[in-house]
Amino acid sequence: MTKLKIKLLAHKGADTSVYQNAIPRIDKLISPDNYEIDHEEVNTDINVLFFLSGGSEQFAIESVSNLGFYILIGSRHDNSYASATEVKALLDDNIISSVLLDEEDDATALYLNNYLTMKTALENLKGKRIGLIGEVSDWLVASNVSTGMLFTNFRVTLVRIPWKELKNYSEYDVSESFLSSFAGETGFDLTQTARVSQMLNETIKLRALDAITVECFPMVKNDGVTACLPLSQFNDQGIPAGCEGDLTAIIGMMLCKELTGTIPWIANINKVSKESCLFSHCTIARSLVTDYSVLTHFETGKGTAIEGDFKGDVVTIFRFDRHLSKAFIATAPIIARPRLTTACRTQIEVKLNENDVKLLRENPLGNHHLIYPGDCSQLLEMCCQFLEIEVLK
Repeated sequence: MTKLKIKLLAHKGADTSVYQNAIPRIDKLISPDNYEIDHEEVNTDINVLFFLSGGSEQFAIESVSNLGFYILIGSRHDNSYASATEVKALLDDNIISSVLLDEEDDATALYLNNYLTMKTALENLKGKRIGLIGEVSDWLVASNVSTGMLFTNFRVTLVRIPWKELKNYSEYDVSESFLSSFAGETGFDLTQTARVSQMLNETIKLRALDAITVECFPMVKNDGVTACLPLSQFNDQGIPAGCEGDLTAIIGMMLCKELTGTIPWIANINKVSKESCLFSHCTIARSLVTDYSVLTHFETGKGTAIEGDFKGDVVTIFRFDRHLSKAFIATAPIIARPRLTTACRTQIEVKLNENDVKLLRENPLGNHHLIYPGDCSQLLEMCCQFLEIEVLK
């Protein structure tokens, strides 16, 4: 279980009661089960520097590493905030990431708990495996993340699976569980799609994958069958599943899942107007929509895809760049759920502020964006700050 490591800092010769009296104060900010006090004289494996008095600056610096991210907490008592401010200035001067919080501020408890959620999410990502079936689609010229970057930033391994390593989908058994999950809900014969589902499911199990992204168009063009419904179902089952081989999208989907428990929808940007943006795509999870139906895939008119009304009123819009060095994060209300015949099947229009419109128009990070039902912007921004990923502003 991930816990926050907290270092208590007071002036030299401080009475033991100073440290003992700090524990109930910390318990008001975060559950005792979620933190531990570090008692080592020098230990750089610290998350939180908790200042109890002035004169503690040197002790704080001894617990700092150039590679860390630190939460500094001070209060109005005994010059502790003054001490924390001095240390914050030195960390900034040495380009060491940190944030200074006020113990008495109500937002501090929320920040600590969000930070713990973020740390746990990143720990859970370590060792996970993404399966790239096929290649990154050739039109996604800004969405190919290198194997090294995925591992360096998230400790996630990319497993490349060329189409030639798999049997043709038609050689796989029909997934009865897939068919039963759509029974009575579509007028399509899903037998061939159920074979695609089985192919992907067996590949996930055989390769010990935690997520997949599929270069789906070769299969559509060659065989007239799509992966949209199987990918939708995998997302409903808690397995992040993206399309077109988009690696920026799948790592974002995996991160959102670990942060929130929900896998977001991968969507195209269809139009950015002065105050809004239209998103659409064919692979949305059924749990994210109401009144869904199964139609053909938009671009090809073949196979099957999901159309439905996105749930909720507010979404978080999120995307990494291909270098995992920048991110776009915005929250927006849904203002329309159109069903245009000129865009992918599930569609939403959201209202954006002037700055977000400017960013999407003048400094886009790529086409596909992730749409999360609700507001998870604070968690995403915190994660980016921790990983030193610039959030566009």
